[in-house]
Amino acid sequence: MILYNAHKKLIAINEQTLEMLGYSSPEEFTKEVTDVAQFFVKKAGYIYQFTSFHWIDYILTNNAVTHRALLQTKSGKVLEVFVKVNQLTGCVNPTLYYLVTFELNTFNECLAILAQSQHTVQNKKIPIEKKEFPPLELEEIAHDLNLDQEIVIDFIKEYIAQAVEKLDEINKYLKSNNIKSLYNTIHTLKGVAANLRLQPAFEILSRAKKDLEAQKFIEILQEYYSYILFLADTFQVSIDKEIVLYTPLYTPPQEAPTTTQIPAKEQKGFAINEAAKELGLSLNEYQEYLRELINEIKLNLAYNNYSELHKLASFARNLYLQECAKYLDQVNINQNPDLVKKCITDLEELKKEPNPFIVTVDDLKDSLDLTQISKDDFKEIIEDFIIELKTLNNIKMSKEKFLKKAKQLKSVAESLRLSNLVLLLNNIISNYPMDNFLSKQLQEAIGSLESSLKQL
Repeated sequence: MILYNAHKKLIAINEQTLEMLGYSSPEEFTKEVTDVAQFFVKKAGYIYQFTSFHWIDYILTNNAVTHRALLQTKSGKVLEVFVKVNQLTGCVNPTLYYLVTFELNTFNECLAILAQSQHTVQNKKIPIEKKEFPPLELEEIAHDLNLDQEIVIDFIKEYIAQAVEKLDEINKYLKSNNIKSLYNTIHTLKGVAANLRLQPAFEILSRAKKDLEAQKFIEILQEYYSYILFLADTFQVSIDKEIVLYTPLYTPPQEAPTTTQIPAKEQKGFAINEAAKELGLSLNEYQEYLRELINEIKLNLAYNNYSELHKLASFARNLYLQECAKYLDQVNINQNPDLVKKCITDLEELKKEPNPFIVTVDDLKDSLDLTQISKDDFKEIIEDFIIELKTLNNIKMSKEKFLKKAKQLKSVAESLRLSNLVLLLNNIISNYPMDNFLSKQLQEAIGSLESSLKQL
C-alpha cells in the first residue's frame, strides 16, 4: 500500500510494497523516489505517468475499468500488477488522502513478467487446441471454383500443409517481434484461403492489421491454427509437428505520442485513435467513455446544472477532447446552453463508428503486389469494379439478379484480395434487401476506393 496526500504527494509506503519494488528501507526509497509512477513502464494497455493529467485522477475518473501497470523494480525485474486507488479522509480532520494498492498478477504470465534489466525473457509456448467449426460445404465450394470435389480436397490438404510449414516462419517473426514480416506471411495465407473459399480462415486472418501489437496477432493465429487442426481432422491429414506459438521476446515499449502530438481540434477517426493509444485504451473502451461523457452532459444540460457541466471539463480533457473541454470551461461563466449543444454535436459526430469497409491506399498497394499485374491494368480493373459496385445502389434489379451480381462482385473482390469489400459484399448478400445503413456503408466504401485509386 502507498499513501498520497491531497496534493498527490507520496507520504507513506508499507514494507511489502517496498520489498516488491526492491528497496530495503523507507529512507533508501524516499531518497530516490518521489512518485511510484517512476516505476511504470510506458506501454499501451497499462497505466503510466501521463503528461497532461495525474495517473491517480485517470484511475478515479475511469473506475469502471480494471487498471493494470507494469512496474520495473530497482533490480530491473518487470512485474504486472492490478492498481486500485481509494479516496480516504482522516480520522481527526476531513483531510483527503489517496490509498494506492498494487496486487501482483499471478493469474497470467504476461510478456513483461520476469524481464531482466537487459529486457529479455524466455519465449513462452502457447499450445493450440482444436475447436469445432461449421462443416465445409464442399459441394458449394467445388461448384463455385468449377472443380471436382476430389481436386478441391487435394487443394485443401495442400493448404493445411502450407499452413503447418509456415508455422516455423511465423514463430520466427513472433520471437523477434517482426510485425511487418509476420503480417505479410498472414496476408499470403489469407489470400490462399480466399481462393479456396475457406471462409472461416479468411475471416479470422482478415482481422490482422499492420498496426496491431504482437499479442493481438497471437490471438488471431491461435484461432486460425485451431481451424487448421479442425481441417486436418476433417480430411484425415496427419501433422507430424507440434502446433504451438511463441510469445515475442520482451522489448522496451516505444514512447507513446505526447499530448502535443494530438491535435487540439478533434478530427474524426484520427484523433480518437491517437487519444485511445495515448491512454492505453482500445478504441471500443474509448468509445464507451465517450458515450458516458455525452450522457452526463445531456443529463446536466436538461436540469441546467451548469456547475456540474463545468466539472465535466476535466473528464473531457482526460479523453483529449480539448475543444469540448473549452466549451465546458466557459459554460459556468456565461451559462450559455448553445455552447453545450455545440459540444454535444461535436461529440456525437466523434461517437459514430468508423466504416470498417473503407479501402485505403495501402490496401490497394497490397492488392497490386499480390495480384502481380501491371499497375495500368490494375487501375483499369478497379475502375470497372467501381462501376459495377455502383449498380448495386443505383439500379433496381430483381432479387435473383441482384444476388447474382453481388456474388460475382464478391468473387472479384476475393481475386483482388480486397478483404474489406469481401466482407461488405458478404453482408449485403446475407441481408437482402439492403437497408439504408448497408447502402450508406457501400457508398462510403466506393468513395474510399475511388479516392484511394487516385492516390495510387
